[in-house]
Amino acid sequence: MNLAKRSCRCVRTGVLVWACLGWGVALGEQRLVIRIDVDGDGLLTAADDEAAPHGRFARVMANRDDDDADGLPDADDDRVNGPRDRADLVPIDIIPPATARVVRVTADERLRFFDRDGADARSVGTGRCDVACDGGPVRLWVESTAWAGGPARWDGSCDVAVEVSADDGTLLAQDHATLRVAPVLLRPSTAAAREVFIATGRYDNAAFVAALRQVLDPLGVPLTVYATDDWREMWMQDTMEIAAASVPGSSMRVVLAGLRHADRFPGRLLGPDSAVVEPAAARSLRGGDAWADWYGNLEVSPPTPTYPAGRILFGRNTTTATSFHPDVIAFLEDQASQAPVWIDTSWLLIKHVDEIIAFLPGDDGKGVMLMPDPLEGLRLADPPADAAVRSRRETVATRIAARLDAMLAGHGPSPRAGDDADREAASGLVGLLGIDPKRIVRLPVLFDAPASALHDHEAITDAEAVWSNPVNALFVNGTVICGTSAMPERVQRVCEERFREAGGTAVVFLDDSPYHRNHGNVHCATNASRSDETPQTPAGP
Repeated sequence: MNLAKRSCRCVRTGVLVWACLGWGVALGEQRLVIRIDVDGDGLLTAADDEAAPHGRFARVMANRDDDDADGLPDADDDRVNGPRDRADLVPIDIIPPATARVVRVTADERLRFFDRDGADARSVGTGRCDVACDGGPVRLWVESTAWAGGPARWDGSCDVAVEVSADDGTLLAQDHATLRVAPVLLRPSTAAAREVFIATGRYDNAAFVAALRQVLDPLGVPLTVYATDDWREMWMQDTMEIAAASVPGSSMRVVLAGLRHADRFPGRLLGPDSAVVEPAAARSLRGGDAWADWYGNLEVSPPTPTYPAGRILFGRNTTTATSFHPDVIAFLEDQASQAPVWIDTSWLLIKHVDEIIAFLPGDDGKGVMLMPDPLEGLRLADPPADAAVRSRRETVATRIAARLDAMLAGHGPSPRAGDDADREAASGLVGLLGIDPKRIVRLPVLFDAPASALHDHEAITDAEAVWSNPVNALFVNGTVICGTSAMPERVQRVCEERFREAGGTAVVFLDDSPYHRNHGNVHCATNASRSDETPQTPAGP
């Protein structure tokens, strides 16, 4: 036995000996085993004992949903609020020496322990508990009261120390195990959609809502319509980011609430198996950065060989150095699963990632990346009669195309993508995502910008799509839903062909003019709650 592995002290008649976690090294009749679900199969078995000494851990859920629908997260009380709440707790088995009479557990104060007694369960403490025993196994159930992240930059890792004592208080053995809070994971657009959201009340979008419902009903995906009196909530993509967290046997939707002093809808989603997180305080941004913290500026890729949970992308205005809200990025970094990277969005009017990058499953389910092709958009467009406009659009297309190529490849003196957590990482998005360049599908988009936005040194700002940006589409369980405002029919045909090439089994075009004339498209207008399951195989070469 390698005694350098994680170990505990077993105490008997004043003599110290060593025992590895979970292996239960015997000292006569004295033995302590802590069993946690390190292999993630939802069971506590001897297989977990063998894995435990190798530095592995079990997941624990931050029990922040509201299974009893009382308007408060379940972790804010010390009760088990019915069967659904019970499923959010994870077990720990403590197998003490036969002479043990007291089990003491000490852990992070964000852990709450329950002692299940038959059909009932009662809280026995937060951060620490003492449990009587008769020398037989003790099973405790655990929840976390908080997610990883927060002001202290907590990584969600919790050491659980266990001591067992005899009737007279003699310490018989001690050991420890590690729990880690289940990470909050953003869901890629390739994951199965369970519900779609849209708002009404400020734009004349009744026809769009009716047409969208006609598409979703046959797919069995409900459309939730929210009436608002604030124009910002009309952009449902920007009012929240819908993520997920799971442990064996339980999962919950995790809604990251909006950052705009205007987002009232996300709080309504607190309920059974649905939590709401406020990962940052809203900040006031002005000028071209006014939309930086809207959630359309935050996306995630499908799994790749390097990042099996996908990798988060967020926008950065490289001219002003303003990025999507840094506190939210820190929260996502602390989940230690999807390693956020930034891309340059400075050349756009709204400056959102979802105008530049989207994902479909590909014909093999491994994921492909959609991007605009401004040069093809220029070629397919009807040339404007005004020579000045024609010349300007040519310049706009050429400059944007060069920036997109630099973003992918990482060449040039000014990086167009990067990893703030790893300055030595690749500076091109292909390398940062670990994606095969052959898995990039381009869609024709005609961009324009004011003449005043064409600056020296090939710089450009304030560009926006002349017709509905097909990258800014909604993907629902095989169906691509794309806007058509000002889009020529020949461009629609090319887009449909490319969508099918990228794995869309059906393509539906809807008139999204209420949104397009307000500088957005279908993806901006909607949001989707998606499955926490990721059936895709990572995209390899």
